[in-house]
Amino acid sequence: MLAMRIVSGLLALALTSASFGADRYSDFTDRVRVTGLSRLGAFSLLKELTTDVGPRLSGSDGAEKAVAWGQATMTRLGFQNVRLVPCMVPHWVRGNTETLIATDKYGSFPLTVCALGTSPGTPAEGVTGEVIEVQTLKEVAALGERAKGKIIFYNRPFEKTTVSGFAPYGMAGDQRFAGPAAAAKVGAIAAITRSLTAAEDDVPHTGTTRDPGIPCAALSVVAANKLSAALKNGSVSVNLKLSCQTLPDVPSASVVGEIVGSEFPNEVIVMGGHLDSWDKGTGAHDDGAGVVHALEALSVLKDSGFRPKRTIRVVLFMNEEISGTGADAYFEYAKNSGEKCVAAIESDSGGFAPRAFSTDYKRLKRLDRWVPTLSTFEIERLKPGGGGADVGPLAKIGAVLFGLEPESQRYFDYHHSDKDTLDKVHPRELELGALAMATLAWLISEEGL
Repeated sequence: MLAMRIVSGLLALALTSASFGADRYSDFTDRVRVTGLSRLGAFSLLKELTTDVGPRLSGSDGAEKAVAWGQATMTRLGFQNVRLVPCMVPHWVRGNTETLIATDKYGSFPLTVCALGTSPGTPAEGVTGEVIEVQTLKEVAALGERAKGKIIFYNRPFEKTTVSGFAPYGMAGDQRFAGPAAAAKVGAIAAITRSLTAAEDDVPHTGTTRDPGIPCAALSVVAANKLSAALKNGSVSVNLKLSCQTLPDVPSASVVGEIVGSEFPNEVIVMGGHLDSWDKGTGAHDDGAGVVHALEALSVLKDSGFRPKRTIRVVLFMNEEISGTGADAYFEYAKNSGEKCVAAIESDSGGFAPRAFSTDYKRLKRLDRWVPTLSTFEIERLKPGGGGADVGPLAKIGAVLFGLEPESQRYFDYHHSDKDTLDKVHPRELELGALAMATLAWLISEEGL
């Protein structure tokens, strides 16, 4: 059996070497592969970001520290023209009090919650009201007068039958993002939502909500199931206490560094992720992974001895999680720079093993020739789609958008929660994402779009 495994391994190595040899970019992929996988630099950078800096909520001391770290790191890595693009950011503070006590005909019991981003706080005694359970925003609108003085409980679970781990988030996300505002519109005094995760645990997942107007919080899946079960036996009231508050906006910045192109320096390829994170966990997958993907991708290109024809630029965007002001400021900067933004590649889907790049479907067939080269780093396909929230505005000035799509099944187990920490990231999977990003940027730089 051992002999058969050795023979199989040698055959696989031979086939891999043959495929490298058949690829016109085999020297490139060989050198990048050896440089990156020998040092696993992305994980080292992520360790710095998540332990030395920690959580990085917009407006916080952690976010300010992250900007300084990003600037110092780009300088240390030898990037050119390291600079900041200023922006104003919101300053929402969670506070120390996050409790929910439910009361039914059998007595009272606590449920695990955390405030949603931008939620107002409650009075010190909390807000108390009867719970109405709903699945959709349409149900809330239909409640009319019945919702006045009540607490709306959104309890739509993740869809279990989709293959993609990301699809259920889009299907259920409106209850968090727009649900509290919809509840306030019909006179509810608070809103609570089922966490946007399929993980059956007692850890709540936060996230921003748009103009809520009323206190709002996320229940863990275990807590949501418990509350729903209690409601089946009769009426339930809850007391919600939150000490969060919104302070005045503060100045911050996105961080920029690059390698200037040797032939077309005015044509720019952007790579990036968002530097801010939620204050739950340390933002390892969301979006520390994207930050270090971009940093390591450019660093590996430089350290492997490659000079791109076009400028490859890393942008670490600030304030993606709450209102996107960093992306807006960078868009204005790019629009007025006199440069041509050729492409923008975003990583904001975690640090798991890479699987695909999404992009404008009209270009898929023409770009299929790159898949054999990208497959060196486990990219299986190019698929219809785009980039992400931070690079999205750059399409207005002609940039072709790409999004790195890693394996998706575990991402929302950790997303926006206390579980999003360094120990959930595998060093080799993370590095492969950086090398895939480096390769795509290089191909665009060499051949254009």
